[in-house]
Amino acid sequence: MSMQPHHKLALLGAAGTSAMALSDAVIHGLTGHYSVFADTSGNAPVQALGDLVHGLTYLALSLVLVREAARFAAVNRVARGCRWVVLLSLATLAAGFVLVAPVLAFTGIAAGTPHAIWSGIAGVAFIGMILGSLVLGLALLPTRALGVGARVLALMLPVAGLTALIAWLASGWAHPAYLETTLHFGLATLGLGTAAVLTSADARSPMSLTADPVLRP
Repeated sequence: MSMQPHHKLALLGAAGTSAMALSDAVIHGLTGHYSVFADTSGNAPVQALGDLVHGLTYLALSLVLVREAARFAAVNRVARGCRWVVLLSLATLAAGFVLVAPVLAFTGIAAGTPHAIWSGIAGVAFIGMILGSLVLGLALLPTRALGVGARVLALMLPVAGLTALIAWLASGWAHPAYLETTLHFGLATLGLGTAAVLTSADARSPMSLTADPVLRP
């Protein structure tokens, strides 16, 4: 399985955000309280660190969508459209979590216009990222053009259902971490497990037409 630098960066970020989210879920399940990374913890340095990790992860996931653009050219319109929705959402979240959220954490601004503006923008971006990724995974099911990541994203639907079931059976253990982890690792592995995309130079060779099943006519 060929792993490019953008995959490595995205997987590193996904591992970091998932570790924070899943530990938060476990702590809340066991104690009823959230971890030190939560917005309500009051620990500004740790909150800011968590914000930066999330922001850089969103940036790395955006890079995956940019670098795998050639593969998206071979899939359906729904998947191509969802790619743009997710990419714009990730870019917005990356900028906000790197430039805005840490400032709000250190200044202690938890209300007022700046916080309300950021919360509104982040909320829309989160919805775009989650719904866009969910539909993207489902739209990519008929094709193998995006490899492992497409299959992982498709798991978001059963994971969401499982989370709802957990909320009904043991509400303390219900947490968005499960969906977040699936989403981040799904985006991070888009393009893994597939043949290399042809370069423009390769495309001039008649033999290249059958070299990659993604680009085969």
